[in-house]
Amino acid sequence: MNKEQKRQYQGPEALKEILRRELYGKKFTLQCGHHITFGQVLGNDLTVRNGKDFRVICAQCGY
Repeated sequence: MNKEQKRQYQGPEALKEILRRELYGKKFTLQCGHHITFGQVLGNDLTVRNGKDFRVICAQCGY
């Protein structure tokens, strides 16, 4: 990856802020059938499989 390509990427804090702003307190059923509530201490962790189509599952089912 060259320097120009590296400059196209934002840092992890930008992604973290987007997730916090858009998802905090919202509840979802994941593709694995488990549930997640963003910002809840006892909520499931999330795994996003990147590719042509996203696959959104809990971290436990992602392994």
